[in-house]
Amino acid sequence: MKNTLLIISSLFLFSLANSQFYKKHENDKMKFYGTLDLRNSIVFEENIGFYGVKLGVGNKRVRFGLGYHELSKSIFSFLTEDNPFSPVNFDEKYYSYRHVSVFFDPILYQNQRWELLFPIHVGLGPIKAFVYDSIGNERQVISRDFVPSFTVSLKANYRIFKWVGITGGIGDNFVFLDDSQFGKEFNTVFYSFGIKLFFDEFINFAKDKEYRKKYLFKYDFIDD
Repeated sequence: MKNTLLIISSLFLFSLANSQFYKKHENDKMKFYGTLDLRNSIVFEENIGFYGVKLGVGNKRVRFGLGYHELSKSIFSFLTEDNPFSPVNFDEKYYSYRHVSVFFDPILYQNQRWELLFPIHVGLGPIKAFVYDSIGNERQVISRDFVPSFTVSLKANYRIFKWVGITGGIGDNFVFLDDSQFGKEFNTVFYSFGIKLFFDEFINFAKDKEYRKKYLFKYDFIDD
């Protein structure tokens, strides 16, 4: 049921993106595009963050390029005993997931303040998981070097100034691993929110002193 709803939603959003893609704009020239891409999700009942960066080119219709995302988390668990005088035991679970991806970001809607995107990522990278007990013994849970993934999401950006704003989004991550509990945990919904930096404006600031003076802290920049 979940996959069916995702496919229907993806087709609907893709149709919207397609209409935007073929819409004529005054300036369709491709320019450098770069952004931080941070995601948060629940894996093994723990809050885990994906930290990433995306670099490529784009215009007012679409952006595409390469991305890199990394998940690295250590979780400590204390093991309680009935005897209060027994030594304290614990184990540490370490999860690592790093992948390089090709991304394609159709732009569903865009004006000078708002931007609505439909990011699609196809990635590949290693997944590793280990458990360490209190005396240092290591148990390998899984170690795979080439695990493919597919990610779709919906993201909105709002500019406060021309160079900075806020961002938020929600999506789903599919990791093609196996049907084990570990594999299922990484097939998870994720969300993102935070500060958004528009790196293309930093290039304009670096090149043009007057542009920098005019727009660095100008809130009312619409229709300038």
